[in-house]
Amino acid sequence: MKLGRERLESAPGERNERRCRSARRREGWQGRAPRTGGSGLVQSLRPPSIVFCAGLRTRTPDARRARQVRYWGSKIGLVVTAALVVCIGAFPARAEFKVADKDGRIEIHDGGKRVFGWQHGPLKNPKGGEIFAGSAFVHPLCTPSGFELTRIQPGDHLHHFGVWWPWKLVTVKGKKYITWEMQQKQGRTVGVSAKVLSRSDDEVLIEARNRTEIKPDGADYMPVIEERALMRFVREGDDTYVLDLTIQHLPVKDVDVEITKYRYSGFSWRGTAAWNKDNSTMRTSGGHDRDNANHEEADWVTVDGTTEAGRATMLLMSGAAKNGGTSERVRVWDSNAHRGAPFVNFNPVAKESLPLVATRKEVAMRKYRLVLADRVIEPDEADKIWKAWKAR
Repeated sequence: MKLGRERLESAPGERNERRCRSARRREGWQGRAPRTGGSGLVQSLRPPSIVFCAGLRTRTPDARRARQVRYWGSKIGLVVTAALVVCIGAFPARAEFKVADKDGRIEIHDGGKRVFGWQHGPLKNPKGGEIFAGSAFVHPLCTPSGFELTRIQPGDHLHHFGVWWPWKLVTVKGKKYITWEMQQKQGRTVGVSAKVLSRSDDEVLIEARNRTEIKPDGADYMPVIEERALMRFVREGDDTYVLDLTIQHLPVKDVDVEITKYRYSGFSWRGTAAWNKDNSTMRTSGGHDRDNANHEEADWVTVDGTTEAGRATMLLMSGAAKNGGTSERVRVWDSNAHRGAPFVNFNPVAKESLPLVATRKEVAMRKYRLVLADRVIEPDEADKIWKAWKAR
């Protein structure tokens, strides 16, 4: 008698059990003796390889192999899943940049930490009174760990604002105006507007419109330079941010402007209050340190110092040579000035005054890159970074 799709009928008792055992042998099933139901029937189900003897399921060799594949497949799947969970736990997902515009400042947050700020509105409650309500500057500027590399309004210079770039002197109609020290009430740089052009998890692009104003005797402030600044803030790996800046200056229509020679002027960084000559190191592309770099040409400057987590580096790079010109000269403080507080100025007019016209890119179109790292950037690496940037 064959078993398959057909239904088997037998009398209860021993005869029925013999038939079930015979069915199991033919189907190759190894297992315990079947239990008989009240009907005493041996039933078959579709597909024919699965047979029920008195309600107990039996399997063919093919079915048995399929069951083993499923069993071991599930075990392997559990192992792989556990491994993935361990890996994901060891390498948590990186937080995405969050951008907010509030209180006259565009901020970038990373994992709950504020790591970048662009002040486009007047600073609220400035030290020294409203005359120091500066704008058009970057602060804070931090490493990925949250170490703050910038400082604003230190007691020795209330007109220092993180990363900022006013001209020391401009000449209009034969008269010189100080636009660096706003407290002189001769000139100033002010933010006009700012907007986020694009954003992603790891990159934010900001456009700012600023203005340089002068105050002639007996008159109100008047604009003489229109500025467009592009700022690109990017995550580079887990321990590094990069800030690219492109600064375009053009004179207001029908106004001739000269950027006047002075020993410091233009793009500047006032560094963290946590660093000084005793716990930080300054090096330049020209092989100088903080005690002999002043007024020397440099394509880049590094300052690294101690933090609670170890050490961090601010690498400042000038694009003057990148644009086909000559390297800018730097103004820095030596160990005897303010205990070697970190200050770096890239100055295109240290040797001569320049007219502000589109063809003089030294003053009309400047580019800088800042690298903010939770590690030490040695001179060899700094030089490679600068050369790679220059080649772009």
